[in-house]
Amino acid sequence: MDYVLQPVQPSQFAVVAGWLDSPEATLRWAGPGVPFPLPAEAFAAALALPSRPGWTLQDADGTCLGFGQYWQTTPGSMHLGRIIVSPQARGRGLGRVLMTALCAEAVRRTAAMQLTLKVYRDNQAAVALYRDLGFVASEDASTPELLFMACDTT
Repeated sequence: MDYVLQPVQPSQFAVVAGWLDSPEATLRWAGPGVPFPLPAEAFAAALALPSRPGWTLQDADGTCLGFGQYWQTTPGSMHLGRIIVSPQARGRGLGRVLMTALCAEAVRRTAAMQLTLKVYRDNQAAVALYRDLGFVASEDASTPELLFMACDTT
């Protein structure tokens, strides 16, 4: 099946927010300060759009299946965050499709020389995916709960 990465649209805010089923899931995904439930009308402000561009992975029918963001942290370095695949679409390899497309988009639009992300250490599927995509863990920049990972794009 063909998938496409598109800028998030206001009509998709409620869809993505609906994938978060608890305050804990929202905190893990978005960080502190993002409310649960996340109202569609608060989505853009809570996620700092458009300064942190949001992207959706969509299928050929336009169904929103995933979401992710990136933003500059230092010159030449973009941080990927708030990566999520629809609970109904998990287990089909869409995390890899989303990450591959999001990384390519971040590099294409910003000429980033490095991509970074943070992942919960207990999310072993995500850690394995990110390693497979070329991200390398940096214990010096990590915490007991979060693993900091980076990937050079050159």
